Amino acid sequence: MEQRIQREREYFNKNITEGIRAHCSKFYAITRNSGKFYKDLIRSNCRDKQVLDIGCGTGTYTCYLAKHGAIATGIDISDAAIERAKQMALEENVFSNTAFSVMNAENLEFDNDSFDVVCEGAILHHLDLNKALNEISRVLKPNGKAFFVEALGHNLFINLYRYLTPNLRSPDEHPLRDKDLRLIQCYFREVNIRNFHLTSLLTIPFRNLAAFSFLLEKTEVIDKLLFKLAFFKKRAWQAVIILSQPQKP
Repeated sequence: MEQRIQREREYFNKNITEGIRAHCSKFYAITRNSGKFYKDLIRSNCRDKQVLDIGCGTGTYTCYLAKHGAIATGIDISDAAIERAKQMALEENVFSNTAFSVMNAENLEFDNDSFDVVCEGAILHHLDLNKALNEISRVLKPNGKAFFVEALGHNLFINLYRYLTPNLRSPDEHPLRDKDLRLIQCYFREVNIRNFHLTSLLTIPFRNLAAFSFLLEKTEVIDKLLFKLAFFKKRAWQAVIILSQPQKP
């Protein structure tokens, strides 16, 4: 196995068993807006569809998809994550509508045109983009869609934090930059990007206060206005990427 893939597997297994990324949870207190947008997207596109959840982790989104009518398949490089995902499917009573496998997203073990929808939550930036995008477009049906949630890499302050806390990330991951977003266009004819979280990052220190929800709501409004300008779009922390019309390899 390629050393990079093995490093990723070891990192995510350790995260499952030891919770090495628990320190990052404070940042995700502000992601209700992007989370709701993403969940609404996949829910509205999943009923009676074959859906592939790449980097499924412990199965949260895979089970969510199954509950909303999808025939959901979850894959992850981490065998520890897949064991947890199978257990979650049992506990959530969706085991019959789900399937889980340990698998490398850069070498999908599925036939061409197998899925109506492919989704992933913050996994693409761990992968060789050319390989992963080639595989995603291959297994998608011609009229299929893909939905990604990804971290972006142009915000100076976020990048400084990443630099100062290397132990919170795997050694091979990289947030998406302009060249990566352009590469996606080589594999999908239609690419739509919705940006999230800029001034809302300022509310993180107040996440445990009663006023947090109010502050977050106001900064979300400001972010929405700022993201009308290209300069600020690039400084977002996250983006939801909506893809259609896959260009087949």
